[in-house]
Amino acid sequence: MATNREQSLQDQNKAIVAVYSHEFWGKCNINIVDELCSEDMLSNYPMHGPRRGKEAIKRMLSEFKEAFPNVSFHPYGPIPMIAEGNYVVTRWIGGGTHSGVAFSDLPAGALDQANIGREIHFSGTTIFTLRDGKIVEETGEEGALTALQQLGLVPPPNPSSGASRAV
Repeated sequence: MATNREQSLQDQNKAIVAVYSHEFWGKCNINIVDELCSEDMLSNYPMHGPRRGKEAIKRMLSEFKEAFPNVSFHPYGPIPMIAEGNYVVTRWIGGGTHSGVAFSDLPAGALDQANIGREIHFSGTTIFTLRDGKIVEETGEEGALTALQQLGLVPPPNPSSGASRAV
């Protein structure tokens, strides 16, 4: 059973992650990184690869926003954040339309042309690690395959497999 001190730490960490997720991923406010993240924070998602440090993390989202101007992410349904000690786990959903610049920050190919007009919608799970009230690591597993298929960079699923667009 969690003590009051542990519960307080968990509640504090969930509140920090909620603000970060809403501001950074929901509103694409890169300035929240300076407030809530450690100097050497590590952000690691398969779609973009590891990024270390505040400036690299802000640059990743800024470039994504230039390519997908309406990109936005938010919590997935009524699923709560789960916290244990220094860790907070979230489930999210998001996407946007490629209506901006060409984009090469992808694991399989690149969008060589600007404004191809394709939409992406995918979900994921992220584990945040916090220390002393700061996010030190954000490691996610997103539906990268789904997004790459929607962008036409990877073949779509075999129709007879029963797989459909996962959101």
